[in-house]
Amino acid sequence: MIDSIYTGITGIQSHQTRMNVVSNNIANVNTNGFKSGRVTFSDVMGRTLSEGSGPRGGVAATNPQQSGQGVRVSSIDVNMSQGSLQSTGIDTDLAVEGEGFFVVGDGQNTAYTRDGSFLFDKTGKLIDPGTGMVVQGNLARDDGTFKSETEGLVVPLDRESKAKASTKINLSGNLDVSGDGQGEPVWSTNTTFGLPASQAGTASLDYTGFTSGAGLKVTIDKGGQITESTLSIPPRTFEDRLTLVAELNAQINVNGTLKGKVIFKANDLGQVVLRSTEGGEQVKLSVDNADPNANVVAALGLAPQTPTPGQMASGTTLLNELANIGQDLTDGDVLRFSGTKPTGERFDGIFTYANGTTDKVADLLKVVESAYGSVKAGLDPDTGKLILTDEISGDRVVGFDLNMSLLDKGPGSGIFGDKPPFSYSTNTQVYDEKGDVHSLTVNFTKSTVGNEWNWVATVDGLTPQAGNNGTAIFNEDGTLRTFDASDKSPLVFQTGGGTPELRIDLAAAGNERLGGLTQFVAPSSVSVRDQDGRASGSLIEVNIEDNGNIRGLFSNGESQVMGRVLLASFTDPEGLKRVGDNLFSQTEASGQPVVGAAQSTVQGRIRAGSLEMSNVDLANEFVTMMVTQRGFQANARTITTADDLLNELVNLKR
Repeated sequence: MIDSIYTGITGIQSHQTRMNVVSNNIANVNTNGFKSGRVTFSDVMGRTLSEGSGPRGGVAATNPQQSGQGVRVSSIDVNMSQGSLQSTGIDTDLAVEGEGFFVVGDGQNTAYTRDGSFLFDKTGKLIDPGTGMVVQGNLARDDGTFKSETEGLVVPLDRESKAKASTKINLSGNLDVSGDGQGEPVWSTNTTFGLPASQAGTASLDYTGFTSGAGLKVTIDKGGQITESTLSIPPRTFEDRLTLVAELNAQINVNGTLKGKVIFKANDLGQVVLRSTEGGEQVKLSVDNADPNANVVAALGLAPQTPTPGQMASGTTLLNELANIGQDLTDGDVLRFSGTKPTGERFDGIFTYANGTTDKVADLLKVVESAYGSVKAGLDPDTGKLILTDEISGDRVVGFDLNMSLLDKGPGSGIFGDKPPFSYSTNTQVYDEKGDVHSLTVNFTKSTVGNEWNWVATVDGLTPQAGNNGTAIFNEDGTLRTFDASDKSPLVFQTGGGTPELRIDLAAAGNERLGGLTQFVAPSSVSVRDQDGRASGSLIEVNIEDNGNIRGLFSNGESQVMGRVLLASFTDPEGLKRVGDNLFSQTEASGQPVVGAAQSTVQGRIRAGSLEMSNVDLANEFVTMMVTQRGFQANARTITTADDLLNELVNLKR
């Protein structure tokens, strides 16, 4: 009888343990990363009253007779299933999606947790604020690679991102092939045909002795209308005359006064020629030194202060001598023209250039005569404009229109139109090694040559020492063929103040999927697509990525990987031991941890700005609690019943 009391006690004790676990689960229903427990029971070995016997004779076998000794707690298991993730909006709150535990330590002890409610302390340590333990991971080197040691993660909140000098710039966007509505250069009935005012000389290629202020003062006198400005000559040595000419024309293209009015060329005699873009006797050109201590005029082989006039053109004038020809016509070049007679009737034709055969103004005029019919074409001796005379009446034809443009079929041919060349500028900031900002401007000017643009780069309004000008040549379909500096050098600019010079590779992006520099009939939109320089910056934000990488964002736009939060996985995570504060420690049952990066060594994923909630199922816990209560009550009833029986036994003596 006494045994039944003790048996009931085992039931009460076991159910009390189960109730403790249920109560603990319910108490931690809102504990971040909490894993619920589960109690399982097993019976206790019973007392054997009879072993039983086998069959003998006509007697059947008898079963063993055993009296149970009660129940015991077989195991208290931990449910390691994933809890729901709750968004908090706090960047340092972390949750593990999938397998893995965060690793925290205090320098002596290491623990593991699914509760990622971390924060940075004043020293930049990523800590568990409840325990003060530091989150463990790998710190990053300056090159972005990770150290192999597992250590406490520290992100200095006063960390600076050092400045980086610009070394590469990529341009992209469109250059309007129509010249912002101007179209290709065109000759019309308003075009003046004449020979330019020009000066030629055998130029020096070494200007290293000049100061940065040395320049060529150019004066254009057009019938008493004076245009005057100075072209800078960089103090450097040029490889050849073509490079020198490219530099001089680059200076013209950034000169608001002389742009479109003069041009430099290199002739077949090895000379450098400065000439006007308009012809006629009313145009005079003269040059002088801007700095009397630097004889630029002599270095270019020109005649100082001596005006050279232009001339009127005639039928015997070679076409390539005209001021209207920007780059010499070559065999096979076609001039196409179309017009309207005073009656409204249209006429059109083409002229094909051939050196020595059809290379004079008279040859071009004959083609116009043939297309129009019954007229004599010529040039007005006073104005240099195209005139037509009726062959029958001898009267001058008035009220007709004509437009003529070049179909460039030769290498580098071009003409000047009635309007100045279209240009487009883009600007960006570049940085030197100290992080100082400099303004880089790239100006594109439509060349007289079809599908070609000249570009000029200036830094802070000054001319770089090298690589400051070149050409962008496009294919007929509008895609970029080449983008080169005239001297094949990167852009070199001396910033001063003891700062190393800037050396920038200025390039235009390729045309894969039309993502680079293009030339279409669309508004010009060239801009800097990317550049690698930056100013110094301070840390303004820290983000933690899915793989645990801690990335710092700086005020200069740079981002750096500063460390990595590691995860630990176990062969049997249910074998971990609770040590309080949402922490676990390893045991022999759990095995040794495998510590590594998320999404690679450990398959779990880290979700920043979220926390894992408890995986306690309240509905299940309430049901378990009711069942446990009934079990406890039933076991208590066995004890009281056994006590009543003993009481009856004691009362037998009365």
